[in-house]
Amino acid sequence: MTSRVRNFLLISAAAVVAVAALLFSVGPFSVGALEARLQAGAAEALTLRGHDWATVRLDGQRAIVSGAAPSDTARADALSTVAASTWSGGRIAGGVTRVVDQTIDARLERGFVFRADVALNGRVLIRGDATDAAARDAITRYADANFSNGADTDLTLVPGGSPSPDWEEAAKRLLGQLARLDRGAIVLQSDTGALIGEAANPQIAQSVAAALSNMPLPYRAAWIVTPAGAPAVSRVPDVDACAAIVRAAQGAETLRFDRQGAAPSPLTAVALRRVGRAFAACPDDAVLTVNVLREALEAGLDQARLDEVGLLVSQGVAENPRIIVQLVQDQDAAIRFSISTLEG
Repeated sequence: MTSRVRNFLLISAAAVVAVAALLFSVGPFSVGALEARLQAGAAEALTLRGHDWATVRLDGQRAIVSGAAPSDTARADALSTVAASTWSGGRIAGGVTRVVDQTIDARLERGFVFRADVALNGRVLIRGDATDAAARDAITRYADANFSNGADTDLTLVPGGSPSPDWEEAAKRLLGQLARLDRGAIVLQSDTGALIGEAANPQIAQSVAAALSNMPLPYRAAWIVTPAGAPAVSRVPDVDACAAIVRAAQGAETLRFDRQGAAPSPLTAVALRRVGRAFAACPDDAVLTVNVLREALEAGLDQARLDEVGLLVSQGVAENPRIIVQLVQDQDAAIRFSISTLEG
C-alpha cells in the first residue's frame, strides 16, 4: 500500500467518523431525536389504551411513567403499554430499554377518605380507605359490636394513605359517636373528621360534642348534631372542617338528575338541602362551589339545572355570594362540591 493510498484511507475513515458523530449528535439518529420518537410513540400508545391519567418522558432509551393511577390494573397496563410502544431492540435498534414506574395511587392524590352512613334500617355502611388489613378488620369488628343492626364494610387498602398511626383510633371515635345518634354520617379525610346527624335529646348531642372535642392527635373533628326539638350543637372552625362536614352531609348516594330532566332525583334533592344547611354552619370566609356537569341535551336544560340546584342548596335564597353554582365541562359526577375561602 502506497503512502498516498494509506493517507486517502485515513482521511476517508476520519470523514466517516465525523459524519457519524454529526448524525448521532444533531441528525435523525441523535439522542434527542431518538428520545422524541420514543416519547411520541409511547404517548400515542397510552392515549390509544385510554390512559389519559399517565404521562411519559424519555431519558435516552429509559421511559419514565408518572401520574395518578386509578387502579393497580391500570398502572400495570400503562407500564406494559409503554414498554411495548416500540420494538425491544435495545440500544442498537433504538427501542425502549427500561420503564421506570413513578406513578402514584390516585386515591392518595385525592386524599385518604373514610366515611360511614347510617342507613334507614339502622345498619351502618362503611366505605372508603383503610391503611392496612389489620385496621380494616378492627374497624369492622368495632362497627359490628356498636351498631344494633351490624355493619356493611367495604374499605380499600391504601398503604401510606394515613398520616398517623392513630388513624384507627380516630375512626373508632367517630364511629362510636355516630352509633349514639338516630341517624347521621361521618367522614375522616386527612387529619379532619366530621359528624352530622340527629340525636334523641340535647343531652346526647352535648355528650357527642364533648367526646369529639378530644380526638387523638393530630386529628380534630367538626360536628353538627341536631337534637329533637332543640337547636343544633355545632362546631365547624375552619374551611378544612367545612369541607369535611359538607362531604358528610352529601351522603353516600350518587348525586344525579332525573333522566333528561332539570330536577334532581328525590334523594339528590334531600342531599342538596342537607348540604345547604350544613354549609350555613361554616365560617363566614368559606365559599361553597357547586359544579354541575354540562349536558346540553336540549336548549335551556343546563340553565334549568343550575337554577334547581341553586335554589335547593341556598335554601331558597335568591342570591348568596358565598354559594357559587356553575357549569363545568369535564367531571365524573353530575354534581360536585368544593370549599374555598373568600380570598380564593
